[in-house]
Amino acid sequence: MTDFNFVFKDYSEEESKIYEKAMKEIIQNIKDGMSFREAVDSVDVKDNELKSLIEDDALKILIAELCYVSKIPFEELANMLKLPLDTIRTANLEMLEDVNLTLNNTFNKKRSGNA
Repeated sequence: MTDFNFVFKDYSEEESKIYEKAMKEIIQNIKDGMSFREAVDSVDVKDNELKSLIEDDALKILIAELCYVSKIPFEELANMLKLPLDTIRTANLEMLEDVNLTLNNTFNKKRSGNA
């Protein structure tokens, strides 16, 4: 499996507010017909690291909701968001790795807690 450089962040209360507001704006902008890049670029987040995390999460959420729940093919999502197909595929692999790491961490914590 490919190694990805994951950034897991504990958000402050202020960062959480910024994150939630930006995510809502990005999703609404996409619903209003913007490309993914336009939607992300239109939100005002001063912290570049936080904005990068928001961008990554927004794409993964769209993949989860539209491809896995609504059964939209990756190719169609790429066209809809005006992103290269490889970007969608890479984000999907990162998302699956995120899930795997979360499951492993949860399992290991429960297992060691019951020993």
